[in-house]
Order: sequence, then structure tokens, then C-alpha cells
Amino acid sequence: MPLKRDMTPQEAKEFLQRDLKQSIKNDIYPILQPEKEEGGYFGAACLVLCYLDFLGALYGGYPKNDKFPRGRKKIATQQKTVGFIKDILGSVDCRYKHNADLLYEMYRHGTVHLYAPKVLKKNGRELRWLLYKGEREKWEMADRRALKVQHMQPIERDDESDWLPVSINCLYDDLRTAIDEFCALLDADKNARVEKWREAADALCEPEETLWDWSTEHSVTPPGARQRA
Repeated sequence: MPLKRDMTPQEAKEFLQRDLKQSIKNDIYPILQPEKEEGGYFGAACLVLCYLDFLGALYGGYPKNDKFPRGRKKIATQQKTVGFIKDILGSVDCRYKHNADLLYEMYRHGTVHLYAPKVLKKNGRELRWLLYKGEREKWEMADRRALKVQHMQPIERDDESDWLPVSINCLYDDLRTAIDEFCALLDADKNARVEKWREAADALCEPEETLWDWSTEHSVTPPGARQRA
């Protein structure tokens, strides 16, 4: 079932459990490559955070006067996504509640816009990224030494910097579990939660205004391309 306007609570849950979970499986799981040590780190983190943007929008709602400059609809925002991470993923692992803002700034802004996670700095001290594969708690090699890391729990690196370890396996699993938690909320708080869902879903189903023109009158042959006889 695709996203549509005026969805019922049952339709919303079916969309989450069937369409979105299948999309997550198709899009993210092949990138994880759990059987290999290499590969998948930036891509998995990037896609999980983008899916969380979408879920945050459906969770946070969309007041119709909430717009960016030039009139663009402000459907997905950092505030909504971080709220979803704290409330929903935080019920899966409490460390999301404490470090949601850092997760978003480091692993979403960095991978979406600048290829790699960001290195953050505050009061002269750095917070560096550490992506790994595997369990929520494990021994991991970093800076040529074995460290016991915990997913989403900052650890001391040296006198000037720390790490924020993130397991891409846990990100993937927690995203899927968050969908179950979201569905439970749609049951428990139908009126308020479904109304926010509809605000965002209805806005997403509306065409977006653009500044750009296009033409369907002429077919254009790219330079150097050979036309068929």
C-alpha cells in the first residue's frame, strides 16, 4: 500500500509494516554486508538516518504554515527526527535518548552532504566517529588497540578527543524495531498520533512547487549521441 491521503490507523500500520519494512530490507540490508569486515559503513548509516527523517516527519506532523523560506514545505526537520530518535529509538536503547543530537549531526549531516561522518568539536575537545559491524557491545580494533565499545556510548580516545561508536547492524535492527514501536503508538493514541501522521502524509502526497521549467515539446539528443535511423 503506497502512502496516500487520509489514511486510517490500520492503513498507516500496514504501510509501515509491509511497504516501509520491505523497502528498508531491500535498500539497506544489502549494503550491510554482515559477512564481510569491509564495506557498508557510510552507506548504511546514511540510509538509516534518511529513513528516520521520513519517520520523524510522520511522527511529528506538519502544520500547514510550517514552511522554509521561499514557501517550501517544512515536512522533515532535524527537530522532528531527533524527537523520533529520542522517543522511539530511545525506548529500544536508552543511549539514543542521551546522544540523539550527536548521532544526527555527526552521522546524518556528514554522510548525506559530505560523504563521511563529521568530526565534532566543543570547548577544544573533539568527538570522532567510529562505525563498526556487530553486536551492541563488543571488542573492536581502533587506533591499533582493542577497545570495548558500546553502540551509541561515547568513549575516551585520548587526552584531546573521544569517539561516538555506532554499530551499523544495530542501527538497522533498531530502525525496524522502531517501526513496531510506532505502530503500537498509533494504536494507543489514535486521535493525536494519527492526526499528525495525516498532516505529514497529506503534505507529502501534494506536488512540490519548483522554480525550474521543463519542456515536453522537443526531444533533445545529447552531444555526440548517434540518432537511430
